[in-house]
Amino acid sequence: MSKDKTPRLMVIGSINIDLVADVERLPREGETVQALGFQQHLGGKGANQAAVAALAGAESVLVGRVGDDVFGPQAVQGLERAGVDCSLVTTAAGTPTGAAMITVGRRGENTIVVVAGANGTLTAADVERAAAELARCDAVLMQFEVPDEVVLAAADAIARLHGDEGDAGRAPLFVLNPSPYRASAVPPPGTVDVLVVNELEAQEMTGLPVETAHDAAEAARRLLRTLREGGHVVVTLGEDGAVALSDDEERTPLHIPAMNVQAVDTTGAGDTFTGALIRELCAGRSMAEALRFATAAAAVTVTRPGAQSSFPRRAEVEDMLARAPEAAPLDGPRR
Repeated sequence: MSKDKTPRLMVIGSINIDLVADVERLPREGETVQALGFQQHLGGKGANQAAVAALAGAESVLVGRVGDDVFGPQAVQGLERAGVDCSLVTTAAGTPTGAAMITVGRRGENTIVVVAGANGTLTAADVERAAAELARCDAVLMQFEVPDEVVLAAADAIARLHGDEGDAGRAPLFVLNPSPYRASAVPPPGTVDVLVVNELEAQEMTGLPVETAHDAAEAARRLLRTLREGGHVVVTLGEDGAVALSDDEERTPLHIPAMNVQAVDTTGAGDTFTGALIRELCAGRSMAEALRFATAAAAVTVTRPGAQSSFPRRAEVEDMLARAPEAAPLDGPRR
């Protein structure tokens, strides 16, 4: 794929309303704390990644479902303002829009409780209805805030394109961000092209402890064997940055440190990283270039409150790139 091509990405996933309480510190089990403030934002991992990709310069189409409450139209309108094609977003009658109750501490740390709502009514039939559009895309992004059958149907649809002699060359990348993780939703081996996991998900998927960049590289080596030939694994490590491993001749893990910024709210940072990373890879950027762009995008996001309300436009990320670190071989020198 040539550089500077405008990629077309499909995201199949959740659409939520985020209800956010700001607190001095996160409550302990059984404890009640007084909120410092309350905010309402648009969120959901699927919607977030679709919005990030659109703001970063992709043609972004979302497959999802909202409820027939007051929040449904708000969510769709917000996504359309970000540039997301919502023609494949439908409404579930008699069902509320998905919601997330989020508590954010002074340092930007958070806890999140997700209510599936309309997201839980998405089915494999929705994937089948989107099949023609899916085949036109450069990548399809999935998360685990929708039912297992939806994830598995997307994996199967892309596998069929690989199996069709006439379509194999234009089958989209299948990108999996298995969050929140559950083993029952993991597609069969050899069907995923790009796997993006945080340290907890990497640990759950491999059984290996993941605390350092070297731990992440070892987990990535194990996970890479489960992907389609030519695949990529990216393990995000929060304040310690991210580690990526690609199925290429060198198979050398790359590490990029996180940027040192004043975090206000880390909600949506992982979705920003994922959406920006895949947009850049599909535009023909190298993994090192894509990691740097994604790191800069996430750094902008954490300096603002909320999820979609905090996502940067491309020009803002490019301004941040002047301060962004370079990705480098894990054991090599870093500029």
